[in-house]
Amino acid sequence: MNQTTCFNFSFFKDTMKELRRVDDNIVPRLNSTDVHSEAACAEFFKELATSYAKREEAINYCLKTMDTAIENKYKKLQEDPEDYEVQSSLYSDESKRRMVANELTVEDIVRERTLQVFKSKCRIFDTSSLTLQL
Repeated sequence: MNQTTCFNFSFFKDTMKELRRVDDNIVPRLNSTDVHSEAACAEFFKELATSYAKREEAINYCLKTMDTAIENKYKKLQEDPEDYEVQSSLYSDESKRRMVANELTVEDIVRERTLQVFKSKCRIFDTSSLTLQL
């Protein structure tokens, strides 16, 4: 993940799609996993947790990067309130930041659905003591 990806929402969405591949393929993966083996379920759960952490890191990185850029543009506007180019760019960046921030909501939904499927298939694996928070 880099600044260019953060400010190009199409690239950002493509990156998130790639990082969500494990969630998108959960049913076929669980069908090929020995769901009666606690070790196999634990390994798959570990893969899910790693994927969640990478996505959370990517979203938070982009939000922090965008917040810094937006803050710098506000400072420029204080120096020259009539700079319409900065105003336009600022509005665009704020819109992109809202779209990236919305990915946190999408992430919650994806996690909830994935964990629901995981729990229904890997009943032997107890997830109650584990927390995967965004």
